[in-house]
Amino acid sequence: MTQTASAREAGYSNANVRAVQLLNNPTVKERMEEMRQELETKYGVSITKSVRDMQLLRDEAWQAGNFSAAIKAEELRLKVTGLMVARSHVTHENVDSLTRDQIVEQLQEFMDRAKNRMIDVTPTENTKNLEQIPVTADNEILVE
Repeated sequence: MTQTASAREAGYSNANVRAVQLLNNPTVKERMEEMRQELETKYGVSITKSVRDMQLLRDEAWQAGNFSAAIKAEELRLKVTGLMVARSHVTHENVDSLTRDQIVEQLQEFMDRAKNRMIDVTPTENTKNLEQIPVTADNEILVE
């Protein structure tokens, strides 16, 4: 259950704001840490161990060419460490009331905003172990 869902279930009217306030409360932080330690002790699971295991699974999946599993493992690893936050924004605007130009403008704004937040994480090839094969401009392999 998310923090917001917990605050909503507890009856708070502005659950998003109240969830953040509660998470910054020293008493709540202390209790959450106690609960986390209890679970670690009971089940032998820790964030450090989970992150390490997800990294191993990611590497194994990558080596096996199972890139979707590798990406999912990395996504989960980033979420556990807090480096990736799943955020959903709910808008109550009725798209039916917008003109086509307004919709295109909003979509472009969303794309620009997303582009500014993204970084290129494309892995670079390890060219040290790759054999260089000469090719023509048409990508035909040259036979020596």
